[in-house]
Amino acid sequence: MPSERCTPNELILGLVSISDRASRGEYQDEGLPALRTWCEDAIISPVQYHERLIADDRYTIEETLRELVDRVGCDLVLTTGGTGPALRDVTPEATLAVATREMPGFAEQMRRISLHFVPTAILSRQVAVLREIPGHAALIVNLPGRPKAIAETLEGLRNDAGDVIDAGVFASIPYCIDLIGGPRIETNPEIVAAFRPKNKPHHEPVGVRSTQAEEPQRDFPAAAEQPAVSAPQALRSEEPVQTSALGRTSAQSAAFSAAALNPFKNESSTAADRQARSVRSERTERSERPRMSPEAIARRSVQHGVPLFNSRPRNALEPLELIVKDPQGGLEPACTVIWLHGLGVDAHDFESFPQEILDFGGPAARFILPNAPELAITAHNGYTTRAWYDLLNANFTSPEDTQGLARMHLRISQIINDVVSSGLLAEKIFIGGFSQGAAMALYCALRQARTLAGCIALSGYLPAPELLDKDITPAGRGTPIFMGHGSFDSVINPLIAQKSSEIVEHYVDTLIWREYNMEHEICPEELTHIAQFMNTALQH
Repeated sequence: MPSERCTPNELILGLVSISDRASRGEYQDEGLPALRTWCEDAIISPVQYHERLIADDRYTIEETLRELVDRVGCDLVLTTGGTGPALRDVTPEATLAVATREMPGFAEQMRRISLHFVPTAILSRQVAVLREIPGHAALIVNLPGRPKAIAETLEGLRNDAGDVIDAGVFASIPYCIDLIGGPRIETNPEIVAAFRPKNKPHHEPVGVRSTQAEEPQRDFPAAAEQPAVSAPQALRSEEPVQTSALGRTSAQSAAFSAAALNPFKNESSTAADRQARSVRSERTERSERPRMSPEAIARRSVQHGVPLFNSRPRNALEPLELIVKDPQGGLEPACTVIWLHGLGVDAHDFESFPQEILDFGGPAARFILPNAPELAITAHNGYTTRAWYDLLNANFTSPEDTQGLARMHLRISQIINDVVSSGLLAEKIFIGGFSQGAAMALYCALRQARTLAGCIALSGYLPAPELLDKDITPAGRGTPIFMGHGSFDSVINPLIAQKSSEIVEHYVDTLIWREYNMEHEICPEELTHIAQFMNTALQH
């Protein structure tokens, strides 16, 4: 739930201290007390504090920043720690991963101030960014880890007479918050004087929450949480019909963000007005809408998702061959995973995958491994092999086998229906796959009538993207999506996969996109991320 403002200009402030040892309780954290003390002394307008002490772990940092902005509704988030060159210093990478726009001037000024005190300031990698979601925006600033450096960076440099000779970064923060629609921040000029250009009228924050009914409200969309990370061990590469290993290596940082479903809008009406108009419009639409017959409703449910009944008609499509793998050692399954293999192989190729997920910290899961039927592949001169749908060209672009995709969607969705009929909640079911299986899994997950635990698409792409606008269901929007791809994939171009992720991001509530230094395969780091994605999805 988003936080309520007690007054229209109350600042909702997130403070994050990032330290492995402090988060484990090995020593007393100094970051949060230093941040809070400075803010309490410097900010004289109302402030609502939300504090987090977390490990120096990229997934955890990203998850925390999204939670504070998207769910809590913070206008400003200040972090401390994890900005140096050490291997575990990943705060800048995590901050950039959740950003919509970077604010480089803050980082430049922070290093400039710190260089007055220590030459090692050039080693600092802290950044400042904006995170913008529909109806809300926030500024996130990485600060140094030492309490003394925090104060110096925020306040700036003064001469012996007390005059500011190099402005602290906080002097610019109140006006920045003004510009992105947040509350007006007033400061104690003896500590730091907030600078605002003259003759700039202040606008009330967009959607201020208040206990008074006449004040406008901000609608904060919920964003799903993301997991925490690490790695070891090497794995397998699935080879579809024609593959070649490039054998290249190069570091490339990954990024993901929760999806922004709508562009920003300037809203002059209150939330109550908008809701009233929406209700009136919906009632009018319902009253004018012709009633549908039960047969039409059944057809429509098939077109827009999965039929919500379990009886199978006489002309039902032939069920797929299945391999079912229960967790080893008699472990009770915490979930069920429907996993789709790639082009040119079969379900046996992933028989070891359930144990690999478990070995990398994932949940004990029952895996259902369907076998794709054999098809003649147009793009490969009619070569017959196992495939979920026909490939009409080698570039994974239009035209596509939309009829084959739709037919296979119904056959795979029937597996999901059967699992639900057995008594398992849809929220405990994952669908996923590799290569063409990943593409098929994405197609199915976005068209389900029930929200699933998640979709895991590895080294794949989004087929028939032009149909998604009319086909996606509310349940499909709510299903978390994990997409992973190799930076050197010679089978499915990484640019095609990345474009797919950008399209999906506009439609779903939660998308995690990751690139790895690998070819068309699965690497240990990716396995770790998958395991933690599944663990997090099952907690919500």
